[in-house]
Amino acid sequence: MTSQSRAVLGIALTPVFALAAADPAAAHTTDTTAVTTATAAGTATAAVETRAPGPWGTRALHAPAPDPGDAAGGLTALVSAGDGALVSLTRDGRSTRIRPAGSTRWLTPQTWPDAGLYSTELVSLGDGSVRLAWRAKRADDQGNHWLKVATLTPGATAFSEPEYVAAVPEKGYHHLAAAPDGRLVAVWSVSGVVRAAEKAGPQAAWTAPADLNAQPPSGSRDIANMDLAVGTDGTALLVWQWQASKAVVALEKAPGASAWTAVQGFPVPDKDLARPKVFADPQGGFDVFYDDLAHLMYSRRPAGATQWSTPQSADSHGSTYRMTAPVHLPNGDLFVAGGPTTPWYAVRSAATGLWRSYAQRFSGHQKVRDVAAVATSGGTVTVTWREGYSYEEYTMAAVFKGGTWSTPRRLSAKSAQFAGPPQVAADALGRPVVLWDEYLRGETNNTVLDGVYQATTTGRALPKWRDYTDDGKADLFGRGSAGLKVYAGDATKLTAGQRATGWPTGTLVLPFGDLDGDRCNDVFVRSPKGEARVHPTICGGGLPDQQSFSVKVSSDWSAYNAVVSPGDVTGDGRADLLTRSASTGKLYVYANNGAGGFRARALAGSGFGGYKRLIAAGDLGGDGKNDLLAIDASNELWRFDGTGAGTFKPRSLVFKDWGISYKDVVGGLDLSGDGRADLASLDKDGRAWLNRGNGKGGFDNRSQVGKTTDWSDIRIS
Repeated sequence: MTSQSRAVLGIALTPVFALAAADPAAAHTTDTTAVTTATAAGTATAAVETRAPGPWGTRALHAPAPDPGDAAGGLTALVSAGDGALVSLTRDGRSTRIRPAGSTRWLTPQTWPDAGLYSTELVSLGDGSVRLAWRAKRADDQGNHWLKVATLTPGATAFSEPEYVAAVPEKGYHHLAAAPDGRLVAVWSVSGVVRAAEKAGPQAAWTAPADLNAQPPSGSRDIANMDLAVGTDGTALLVWQWQASKAVVALEKAPGASAWTAVQGFPVPDKDLARPKVFADPQGGFDVFYDDLAHLMYSRRPAGATQWSTPQSADSHGSTYRMTAPVHLPNGDLFVAGGPTTPWYAVRSAATGLWRSYAQRFSGHQKVRDVAAVATSGGTVTVTWREGYSYEEYTMAAVFKGGTWSTPRRLSAKSAQFAGPPQVAADALGRPVVLWDEYLRGETNNTVLDGVYQATTTGRALPKWRDYTDDGKADLFGRGSAGLKVYAGDATKLTAGQRATGWPTGTLVLPFGDLDGDRCNDVFVRSPKGEARVHPTICGGGLPDQQSFSVKVSSDWSAYNAVVSPGDVTGDGRADLLTRSASTGKLYVYANNGAGGFRARALAGSGFGGYKRLIAAGDLGGDGKNDLLAIDASNELWRFDGTGAGTFKPRSLVFKDWGISYKDVVGGLDLSGDGRADLASLDKDGRAWLNRGNGKGGFDNRSQVGKTTDWSDIRIS
């Protein structure tokens, strides 16, 4: 297992809705600043931002290429410490670089002359530290080696002097894990015998190595897989598989126990290429993954339990081979991904305990490898990978949240055949930092390392109203037989973006503002049976579907014959909802409570029952307050100026005999790019029209938009 896949993040993501409920003002300030919390070890840990990662910045040089003939250089690992410091490791395993928490500057590399060449592991541990473990030659040069460990404690700017753990063979497995209280466990194999040593604390000495098995099974001295994890209660779990017999061995050792014991009922069968992997769950207990033919299987043992759950298929195309370490999301869901051949990902719902499969993948390219994933700010997961063929391989990145993906972004400027895997970790603010190798074509057609490069996300501004493509411009939703899409563009052309399927006929889907405070516009959905929900989205990503995470607004809004998403009408800067009672014609406002939900409804106006259509208008008069449009039974268009307090002024006529040929009208978006709210309309013949706002409460004459597009099968919102 690679050091990146073994990394256990020391950053704890705070659920956005829980944070907002505890302190509504804190979740909606203009700038989210880092705060600190005390860890068990007494160190300060920076809390992540609640906002989603911003747009990717430009690539920058992390480390130059080495001198010709020097084996140093390149990249093999990147991990995050408990305080958000970042540590990278060169490909030869001999140099580490540290970026302290709160800094953007990488310090001078530390070198380890006797490291590398044998097997060097950089791992982020559960006590908040980062450890470097390697096999170094002994002074007697008799073929024996020392397992050494150097430590970077939270807040430190350099690794400690190396500790000698035990004599080990030149080759073989070794793993290191830590309990939250700082107790270290090291395991390694020697000619088919697995050994372990422990260190009780920073000032304690390593125990003498203990043999965990007397001898390997007959005919097998080779271990196919070995993995180690230490739970939140300090219990160590070790698993390996014999290469010849395929037998799986699982041992555990509780804190204070004198010996390792066999794990009862361990769920991994003795099958070829089971490849078991074990992980400590942040909520206690352990997660186990293994391969069973074409399925990635999952089982769990909760904290305090003795029984393992019945194995489930997490993904029918997944595998522990190059699988990412599980990412635990703020709502309790579990995310894993991979892609040695075809990209895949799977999410286990905390609410149902079931794994969910998605039709979409994080990449449309079939040649994907070296996938890595990390929890980042705003309850998101940032995934990196390398894709392409031959000399056209590139480092890619995308962000996942609640079932939707951002548009993949190419980070590298040059192809990078034979390069090491891209690495990703989260900094002290929860922002993703990605490092990767880039290569040039040499004079003799060989590949030459150009350097190690890095990229991270920039700050995220408040979202533009109705912007779902992350381009700073308002967009349209279009729904037809091909599914729900985002249409972005200008006054002359609208282009369809990603599709989201799965909404039943009769579902109302409307653009909405930012409900959860991550600075991405969300989506309001009312089902045919009347249930109302808001689905958070990824900035610049696809639209949600029924499986994506959502927040329930109401069990039944079927009594409302109109629901309008007008933006902010109460003057607090948060998006609200307007509804009209079918029986009384009264207009109600559901004000955003700033805590991931809505206040109880308040009366916004009466006498709205006679209007055929209510239209969110945006700010038509330039007074900073959002307005409302309505078409009456005589096809006259009226404007209701907003007061900024959740109510509206008496109506004013905008157009006479207007809208009779339109099946859909959408307001409040600036397609013309002049800063004024426009009207977009679809007629019954499949043509799209634009009325530019004049900034004085009215509109200019219409012009056709996207003349080559047939909109007859599409409804817009």
